[in-house]
Amino acid sequence: MREMYFCELKDNLSLKTGQVTIKLATPDDAERIFDLLLMIEEFDTLNRNSADHVRQKLEDQSGRIYFIENEKKEVICTAQTAAENSKSAMVVSVATRKDYRRQGLMTQVLSKLCQDLLNEQKTLCLFYDNPEAGAVYHKLGFKTIGKWKMIVRQP
Repeated sequence: MREMYFCELKDNLSLKTGQVTIKLATPDDAERIFDLLLMIEEFDTLNRNSADHVRQKLEDQSGRIYFIENEKKEVICTAQTAAENSKSAMVVSVATRKDYRRQGLMTQVLSKLCQDLLNEQKTLCLFYDNPEAGAVYHKLGFKTIGKWKMIVRQP
């Protein structure tokens, strides 16, 4: 059982802009994005995701993925949505490679994702259980609206 915080974002008052190039993913980026997700210890990616799943999300537009890449074209930071509809979207799979953390990359990619969705008049929501990530979400204007307990099946 995991205790998670549920947050929402309704305005762009605390979003940040930066100097880094943020890209909107296409299906051709799916492998590189999945490669990053495999590196993230907190994600149980192998059991619930695949590069094909990432590609399918992009092809059927059930979500969007923003990312930052390094000079080697490796994806080093990403933020995604799922369950997008005309009124809202859930932020998921926010990740940064360990060797690129604490540089403000997550703040920038998440701000870009959120700004674009807010411009479409959508409310954003997310779950988190990592206090360090939660601090970034709150700094960007996400407000905690509840706590949830999730039962997670172990392999």
